Amino acid sequence: MRNALQDQLLKAGLVKDKQVKEAHKQKQHAQRQQPAAKQQPTQARRQAEAARQQKAERDRALNAEREARAARKALDAQILQLVQAHRRPHNDGEDAYSFVDGNRIKRIYVTPATRELLARGELGIVRLRTRYFVVTTAGAQAVREREPEYLVVLNQAQPGGDDAAYAEHPVPDDLMW
Repeated sequence: MRNALQDQLLKAGLVKDKQVKEAHKQKQHAQRQQPAAKQQPTQARRQAEAARQQKAERDRALNAEREARAARKALDAQILQLVQAHRRPHNDGEDAYSFVDGNRIKRIYVTPATRELLARGELGIVRLRTRYFVVTTAGAQAVREREPEYLVVLNQAQPGGDDAAYAEHPVPDDLMW
């Protein structure tokens, strides 16, 4: 776009069309070169910057949450593989084996042999999601290494035992705990 002065100079023959175009090009180039930072930030720009920073913080928090969920899912998969590798069947018994999970008493039905192995510490109980699994000691130790929260019961075998200390106090036959 030319202004009236440029048109008059062209008609008078004082400048050429090429010179007018070159002057226009230099003016536009100079305007582009001026940094926008020199302009004082307006209220709208400050609000936009604050909104951009808030969005970045929300995005970081969401990404951290997603990563935590993915890590938890991977840990669940590892625990499931360990449980499947070291699992012992326990639903075929008629004896109830009670144990404490958090602040609740839970019960699974096992055979008398499995009950004895659980009591001696040769088997353990692992909670995965909402189910309980009887696993070997090696499986229970591997679960404990990865995430102790999943291991519910792993009795420690007593060397020498407490039988001598409680020999005077027999356990009633009908007491099952």
